[in-house]
Amino acid sequence: MMIDERMERIEKMLRAQLKSTGHVWWIGGYVYGVTSNDSPFIILYPSAENLKEKVVRVYDHDFKKLPGFIPTDVGGGDTEANPSKEQARKKGIYHECPAFEICTYDGKDTQMGKERRFGDVLRLSRAAAEAVRGVGAPTSPAEPKQPPQRATRPSQPPPPPPSPPVDDSAAGRVQMDGLPDYEAMALDAQTFNAFDYAAFMVLKNGLYTEVEHISKTRESLIPAWRPGARSSGAMLEALRVYRDKRVAAEGRGEATAAAHAFAKKEARRTYNKAIG
Repeated sequence: MMIDERMERIEKMLRAQLKSTGHVWWIGGYVYGVTSNDSPFIILYPSAENLKEKVVRVYDHDFKKLPGFIPTDVGGGDTEANPSKEQARKKGIYHECPAFEICTYDGKDTQMGKERRFGDVLRLSRAAAEAVRGVGAPTSPAEPKQPPQRATRPSQPPPPPPSPPVDDSAAGRVQMDGLPDYEAMALDAQTFNAFDYAAFMVLKNGLYTEVEHISKTRESLIPAWRPGARSSGAMLEALRVYRDKRVAAEGRGEATAAAHAFAKKEARRTYNKAIG
């Protein structure tokens, strides 16, 4: 029993570390691809509808790690590129699936930053677990299946899957789309890393593209900030105001420095008002 408890603590620590670095994702769809050398791959996409771009490519040597409801013996692919969700849907090549959680890791350096690589499947939502049982395949590795018939028109998304099993902690709370309640996680955070990751998952867009961007903005707005019952909610709202005001200012043609100064002023005002 002691060993089991110790392993559980280690697992929680590793999961928290992965989350703090932006390497944990809930997946809700995929696209089949093939390289110019005829090597197949599967592109995984986030289950949250507001996240439009791919999470990671999974190459054939890792197909066995995917859940059994994703057919892997497809004999080719539909694209060599990395289309967005909307582009893939318009082409009729996007496949919806029940939500499951994966981890990624940093690969080689590129001009766009660290390359993101597929690590493993961490857990399945309730709907995903039922789908795996429905195809009679173990959770991992997944048995190869026959490829689905290629769509000739954009596929219609099915109703959202039921949420995964929950616990009483903020990290265990889930929303209707099967994702954790990241806003609750941010409000309940006890450490900088936990808050920054949860805030990133709530607010990420073209401005906040990495957890580090949340950290730097937070430190710029209120250098002496600490997580707390009131301060976390105030900081989350300040980060939201900063994002929206800066995007709006730059959209009006203001220079980056001026847009930053304006957004920072408005965000600080929001924070101070919330703190009282």
